[in-house]
Amino acid sequence: MEAYASKPIIFLLITIVGFIQFLFILRFLFEITRVSYNNPVAQLVVKATDPALLLFRIIPLYIGRFDLTIIILITALTTLKIYINPNFSGFEYSISALFIAGFGFAIKEILDILWYAVIIGVIGSWFIAYSNHPLFSLVDEICDPLYKPIRNILPNMSGIDLSPIVLLVVLNLLQMIILPPIFNLTRYV
Repeated sequence: MEAYASKPIIFLLITIVGFIQFLFILRFLFEITRVSYNNPVAQLVVKATDPALLLFRIIPLYIGRFDLTIIILITALTTLKIYINPNFSGFEYSISALFIAGFGFAIKEILDILWYAVIIGVIGSWFIAYSNHPLFSLVDEICDPLYKPIRNILPNMSGIDLSPIVLLVVLNLLQMIILPPIFNLTRYV
């Protein structure tokens, strides 16, 4: 009977932590890509994440445009999500291995969100009626800085933009190159 009551509670906890993590990942992407905060969706994310960030930004931790406070919070939330998950309960992890795995999964989820943003942007570009929607303009603001270096390299294809396809390939390659060494570190700590 104990598992009957605990499964929905664990599901709700993972969902809530995942949603909070998603908001912080969006805030991180907004700061990196310099999204305009006049967008209503961006304002919602900023209002939702500001209380926690103000609490942890007593000591500002910035490296260029990277706010280490947000990266630490994303890693902590991802680690909590891994720890709560009952599928990982049978494994013995040291706390450092858990944080390294959390950092790896955080990078994976950031790259996944970027991948889905590119897909949403491409599908949204097919429909003129939705081009003024705040969500699609926000997706464009996130993806355009990532498209720019690719568009500078690719020749002009007379109206066909291949930069989203190239970006999807680059995002998948980054997952294949960056993530395995991070996850392999968990064996040695």
